[in-house]
Amino acid sequence: MSESLKKPEYFLILLAAAGSFAFAAWLTLLNNFVVEKAGFSGVEIGILQSLREVPGFLAFTTIFILLLIREQSFALISIILLGLGVAMTGLLPSEYGLYFTTVLMSVGFHYYFTLQQSLTLQWVDKERSPLIMGRLSSARSVASLIVFCGIWAGIEWFQLGYVWLYGIAGMEMVSCFPPP
Repeated sequence: MSESLKKPEYFLILLAAAGSFAFAAWLTLLNNFVVEKAGFSGVEIGILQSLREVPGFLAFTTIFILLLIREQSFALISIILLGLGVAMTGLLPSEYGLYFTTVLMSVGFHYYFTLQQSLTLQWVDKERSPLIMGRLSSARSVASLIVFCGIWAGIEWFQLGYVWLYGIAGMEMVSCFPPP
């Protein structure tokens, strides 16, 4: 890896894009998946969406978790949980399977995005932080657009099913981590 790609700001941009990539895919596919594969009605979808927000309410516990582990390690663990939750979604098309993967994905999502701004302010010079935060926002938007196009291409051109689409979206998190 070149020296310029080892800058913390590039790693932050990569993580921001990866997190948005996985979440956008999960959300884009969700309604059709839960109805077609899991047979959800409005009640189960309501429960699922409610469960998705519980980790958001618990994001304040970030402060306590940071007493136990480093912030950078916690961010990496969180992004991995997000990816695993998304990747496993297609494999568990049942009510409790989807509740489990939704909570797992949501824990990763809420904790990672809680930590992202703090990491940016720690790793980037004060003068450059507004620029980098703007780039993080752009990276999240571009990642979402790529997901929308990729899902369309995956369904229309490659006839990929939900298992593949969720798997690809979740496992792309592996690309965030440089080889040893």
